[in-house]
Amino acid sequence: MAHELRMASLVGVLLLLSGCASTGVIRMDQDSYMIGKKDGSPGIGVSLSNKAAVYREANAFCREKGLEVKTLSETVTPAMPARLGSTELHFKCVSPTEAAQPVSPVPSKSAEAVKTAPADIYEELTKLDELRKKGIITEDEFQARKAKILATK
Repeated sequence: MAHELRMASLVGVLLLLSGCASTGVIRMDQDSYMIGKKDGSPGIGVSLSNKAAVYREANAFCREKGLEVKTLSETVTPAMPARLGSTELHFKCVSPTEAAQPVSPVPSKSAEAVKTAPADIYEELTKLDELRKKGIITEDEFQARKAKILATK
């Protein structure tokens, strides 16, 4: 029994560590790159430390070339129960003078992901389920409100 418990713990730790691994810098085309990283920390929502780690890796990569990071796009997927969060950064390495130039805003997919607020959906559904369990609303009311919440998000 103790051996099985140790094995289960080891498998859990290995999964957690593999979830934290970065893709490293991947060349996308002649002058742009991508880094992706799953966030292995438990919780719900956006992990700022995961996002920061991706940007640190991109900055270190460009700094080796005497250049700076110019973000082309980023995608941040918030963590939810049974789903790890992730950050993906598409970037270029540019000269410091080019990096200082004002750029037109790139629509950030992270803002879109946060706007849909999966954590809020989870909270709403949890509260709705509690009302159903307490008998405050019926099963039919629960299903109707659940469908409405999921349709609007």
